[in-house]
Amino acid sequence: MKYKNHIKDKFLSYKDIIFMLFLIILLFIIGAFLIINVNFLPGASINLDLNKGSPPASVESEKSTISIVVSSTLPIEEVTLIYKPLILYLSKSTDKHVVLFTRKTYSEALEAMLAGDAQIGIIGSGAFFLDKNKLDLLAIPMINNKTYYKSYVIAESDNIKNISDLKGKAIAFTDPYSFAGYIILENYLKKNGLNLNFFSRYIFTFSINSSIESIKEGLVDAATIDSNTYEQLKEKSPETLRSLHIVWESPIEIPNPPIIARKDMDYKTKLQFQKLFLNMDSNTEGEKVLNILGYNKYVEVRSDFFDPISNWLGKNNENKF
Repeated sequence: MKYKNHIKDKFLSYKDIIFMLFLIILLFIIGAFLIINVNFLPGASINLDLNKGSPPASVESEKSTISIVVSSTLPIEEVTLIYKPLILYLSKSTDKHVVLFTRKTYSEALEAMLAGDAQIGIIGSGAFFLDKNKLDLLAIPMINNKTYYKSYVIAESDNIKNISDLKGKAIAFTDPYSFAGYIILENYLKKNGLNLNFFSRYIFTFSINSSIESIKEGLVDAATIDSNTYEQLKEKSPETLRSLHIVWESPIEIPNPPIIARKDMDYKTKLQFQKLFLNMDSNTEGEKVLNILGYNKYVEVRSDFFDPISNWLGKNNENKF
């Protein structure tokens, strides 16, 4: 009898084993949840100041400094590679100290402008459209000789051929303030008597790369992407799109991400920077900057440039997002 009890003490009971397995599975689920959320939640911002360290607390207090905010989820190496030539070009062409900093989401970039932390912004069209009465439109980039782009929905499964096949499926949006990444599709569903319950669930990744990864990892069945990025990936990184295909294309074109400025920005300085952007394609240094940005040139447009999309969305939808 003592021998049997001794054996019993040496080995775990079935209850102990089941409890340990339960703990392992629970920890695995929690870990996976945290990884997904860490990947998709916006991270820290980046300051790109070639002379100092970071943007001043208030750009209004230092007239010689022009702060530019960019909405970007790219790592600092890529931000520097893309925007350093632009900062150098603008600084050389003016007597201003130009500082560029990033915000991870469109709403954060917009808030930075409205709070006075930046005078100029390179932000998505949706963010500008939201507060267009408080901002001035300086220029629009031409990309592939167009001032417009479209919203796409892409998927991997061959069983998903059109938007109807996404009923009850999961989708990844990029940003709640993004025309191509959310607003246009959400409005399209509404126009067809549907809403976001059409999908089983949806997430915001705040990054096109994260959206594509979420499809390939099986977290979602489809994702939104703008046509400019799609064509760029198709040309420079075709392996990224190899298993993906377009299942929906927006019925309306969207203005390219504009260069915008605060309405209360010094008028002469605002005009000076607008001319710099618009004349960038007329000199060798400017053309090099445009090539790095992937633009043909910047063009001037009137404030009613957004009217077609405003009419399509409808008055009741203009400020809903």
